[in-house]
Amino acid sequence: MMTNFNMLRLVFSILLSLTLLSLPVRGQDEDQSQTEVLAVEWVDLMSQADLDAVLNAPQLSHDLYGWQDQLAGNPDGEAYIKALRSYDVNPDLVDKRIMIPGFIVPTAYSEDRRVTEFFLVPFFGACLHLPPPPPNQIIHVSYEQGVPLENFYDAHVVHGLLKSEVIENDIASSAYRLEAEGVSVYSY
Repeated sequence: MMTNFNMLRLVFSILLSLTLLSLPVRGQDEDQSQTEVLAVEWVDLMSQADLDAVLNAPQLSHDLYGWQDQLAGNPDGEAYIKALRSYDVNPDLVDKRIMIPGFIVPTAYSEDRRVTEFFLVPFFGACLHLPPPPPNQIIHVSYEQGVPLENFYDAHVVHGLLKSEVIENDIASSAYRLEAEGVSVYSY
C-alpha cells in the first residue's frame, strides 16, 4: 500500500526529472554514422493517460480511512490508482536510442563484481526501501561490460536502445528493457 508520503515522493521525482536533462545528444551506431540519442525524462516513459492521471490526482484528506478508499468509485481516483501500477509504455520511445538519468538497483553481477544487469529507477531507494514505482517508471538494463557501482547514492546516466518488454523478478517489474551502450555517473 502506498502512503501519501510515497505518492508525494513519486510526483516529486517525476517533477524533478523534468529538470535533469533537456537537450538531445549525438552518438554513433554500429555503422559509425551519426544517429540521434534522445534525452528522455521519466515522465516521457509514461503513457499520456497515465501522466494525466498522476498530474490530476484527486485531493486526498487525512480523515479516518485510507487513501485508496477515498479514490474508490471516483473515475479520476480509479485512473490514478491504475497509473500507479501501469505497464502502459510510450510507443513514441520504443525502438529509439535514449539517454536517461536514474539510480541503479543491481540484479546481476559479473565475476569481478561489476553490475551487468539492473533496474534503473527515478529516485534513490525505489525498490529497496520503498514500494517500487509503476512498471512504466522502471527500466531493466543489461550492460555486458558492467559498471562498478561504488556508491548506491550516485545517479547514473544510461544510454542505449529502449524496448518494450516486461521483466519481472522478486524486486520489481519493469515495462521497458534497454541494452546499454554506456553507463556513467551523472554530473550535476
